[in-house]
Amino acid sequence: MTSASQPDASLLIGMTLSAASEIEPAMDIAAGQGFNVSAFKELLTNALTFDIGSLLRLRTFIYLLGGTGIFLFQTYNTLAIINLAKQNDKLRDEIQMTTSVISSQDLKVGELQSIHNIAQAAASLGLAMSSAPPVEIEP
Repeated sequence: MTSASQPDASLLIGMTLSAASEIEPAMDIAAGQGFNVSAFKELLTNALTFDIGSLLRLRTFIYLLGGTGIFLFQTYNTLAIINLAKQNDKLRDEIQMTTSVISSQDLKVGELQSIHNIAQAAASLGLAMSSAPPVEIEP
């Protein structure tokens, strides 16, 4: 095995940033200095370097696996919520239609019951039903 003090024997691809290296601040606002291009280029180079060695470590792999699992679980839950919302809207529409049909049937039942009550009251007064159908008079 190689020790951590020998960066030449590293299996890492790309540049690595050791704990002992210092990065100069890109802009010192208090001192009024301008933008430091070389520090920015170094920062950008360090940010864009892909370090495959850190992915090969077990702890990092487990973190990535756990994060991916959590992301997939959240995505599944979001899709399930969207599907449930669609089903909820569909069921609300069906309930609305059923309520409308029930209301119209209640009105029809009330109308027929009032006609029946009127016919019974007329029969108790001795009135007979006419054999001719009723005639509607339009104004």
